[in-house]
Amino acid sequence: MMRTLMLMLAVLLPLSFAVACTAPADDAAPSGESEQMEGDDAAEGEGAEDDMAEEGDDAEEGMAEEGMADDDMMDGNVDVFAFDDTAQKGTGTLVIGQGQEPETLYRYGGSMLAASHVQNSLYESIEGLTFDYQPVILTKLPKLEDDGSGASLDMVSVEAGEQYIDQETQEVVTATETVSDLPQLTVEYEMVDGLTWQDGTAVTADDSVWAFEISCDPDTATSKYLCERTSSYASTGSNTVVWTGLPGYTDQTYFTNFYAPLPRHQPGADGTPMENMSAVDIAEDEQFTRNPWSYGPFMIEEWSDGDFIKLVRNDYYWRADEGLPILDSVIHKFIKDSNSLLAALRTGDVDVATQDGLDISQFDALEDGKNAGEITPYYVVGTVWEHIDFNFNPVDDRPAIGACKDVRKALAYGTDRDTMVEVIQKGKTKVQNTYIPDVHWAYPPEDMLTTYPYDPELASQMLDDIGFTDADGDGTREAAEDITCTITMDLEGNTKDQVIPAGTPLELTLNTTQGNVMREETTLLFQANMDNIGVGINLEYLPANVYFGDGPDGPLFGRRFDLGEFAWLTGVQPPVGLYYCTEVPSEENSWGGQNETGYCNPEYDAVSKQAENTLERPDALPLYHEAQKIFSDELPVLPLFARVKVMATRSNVVNFMPNPTVNSETWNVETWGFAPEE
Repeated sequence: MMRTLMLMLAVLLPLSFAVACTAPADDAAPSGESEQMEGDDAAEGEGAEDDMAEEGDDAEEGMAEEGMADDDMMDGNVDVFAFDDTAQKGTGTLVIGQGQEPETLYRYGGSMLAASHVQNSLYESIEGLTFDYQPVILTKLPKLEDDGSGASLDMVSVEAGEQYIDQETQEVVTATETVSDLPQLTVEYEMVDGLTWQDGTAVTADDSVWAFEISCDPDTATSKYLCERTSSYASTGSNTVVWTGLPGYTDQTYFTNFYAPLPRHQPGADGTPMENMSAVDIAEDEQFTRNPWSYGPFMIEEWSDGDFIKLVRNDYYWRADEGLPILDSVIHKFIKDSNSLLAALRTGDVDVATQDGLDISQFDALEDGKNAGEITPYYVVGTVWEHIDFNFNPVDDRPAIGACKDVRKALAYGTDRDTMVEVIQKGKTKVQNTYIPDVHWAYPPEDMLTTYPYDPELASQMLDDIGFTDADGDGTREAAEDITCTITMDLEGNTKDQVIPAGTPLELTLNTTQGNVMREETTLLFQANMDNIGVGINLEYLPANVYFGDGPDGPLFGRRFDLGEFAWLTGVQPPVGLYYCTEVPSEENSWGGQNETGYCNPEYDAVSKQAENTLERPDALPLYHEAQKIFSDELPVLPLFARVKVMATRSNVVNFMPNPTVNSETWNVETWGFAPEE
């Protein structure tokens, strides 16, 4: 199964929403779970992708054409249920053209953006819109400041042998004696009335509890961070569940620790209900990977491999009384070539072209289509951020050049990211310095960050000082002598010396996904930049399903790479968990972690986890700032830029409302339709 950033925006329904905002954005986009990737590949996504603010010109243009108030968007005051009801009801089929085919539609099978496009028709849960959260299928978000909300905070004690969260390390520990005065959160979630599976069976709280159990199963390839910090997750009524955290666990997004329901009664291929199957068997059963049951606006009718997925109206959809969904059916057509996708949009063969199929390099052609009255393009700077990752600890025998901090910094100074932004992204985004954009509420003061303006002379001098010189004059540097770089391996601070033998050429392979013009242009510019400072770069473009394949065989998450370019999603909460020591994919965690760099810094983990577990945002802010200070100095990855999400529709498509902090633009597909013919 392919992972996509377990966490873009991630905005994936699979895990609790909280865990679903950080994924790679390449499977999805680039960049899932809330700690994920996107899938441009993805989410990014587990991300997911989003920025908002300053690059608003183009984003505003698209939003305004669809009737969404930009001021409300910026303030997070988005009515998730609002839509233009003038669209023609039951107007046949809308065709969505997307660049990638999902590998699976099982919610815990990955976090590809390509899957999110389809899953938004099948499931709904808490939604992250414009750097804020919307309850959607919950009656409300239970918050401590709201009386009677269902959330409470009590001070408790634990006895020897019981688990709790250490207030300094934020790690799960077992008490050796009585520990008193620990805060414990209890949160009750109430689902809205009317949620019904496509077979007519009511969605119940037990379906949410089942989702929790299967997500936390050791054999399910998901992050276990929230699972390990959960004391209990239980139903208290037909549509209410209560989450209780371990004593000492006080995360800021406690009100999102809800698990979107899974159809535990759906039969597998041999007729066995999902609830009677193992996590491994569920993840491999085509009934769940290709035809999962829906409680959303549409349900799967057909999946033609390599061609399309057809969805038809779910007559049991809980918002049917509002006339939703507007369409009778939706087809997701897989068109890998971006130029072919745009051509299909302009001729009317498809009605919507998604972000994983288009990119900013098509700006001129998109504007031509707009001026011809054929299409409406949208340019949204979002939460998908492109980056190049270093490998601190390869599992194979390649030299661990990425383990050397000064090498990482030299390569950063030698990379002309300003040109990447101006030329490749048409000047519609900015160079990114950390894992969140500078308009994010948690972005630190600039003087706290280590930044890397383009300076090839400094980069060359740093490489000389490290011991990489071009003694033979062939244009590529070599190690003049053995170079030893020490990395930290775990939270206990154990270290490992990575030795680069004398004579090792400073020549690295940069992997990324194939068929993406933006990535090709970016990597070619990076290659030229590196050549200027004596670093050899070999470019290798791989199919997304190969590149993002699970370890131990997948090159990225199997940690068999030198440099890797892809994208992660961020969202309402800063995705600090992407780089936790415990999230390095390995045999010990069934290759389920997303920190494929192998980077580990106990100080970073401690301050980040403290930030995540500080209830009040003002108190958490300086902790998030400190985490980014460490990140920008250590530089486990080189942030490039927040990607401009490019998507387009036929001019008669109604209610298409892409949002900066939503992974997939299909988040409100139930309202999509066609304008009445004039």
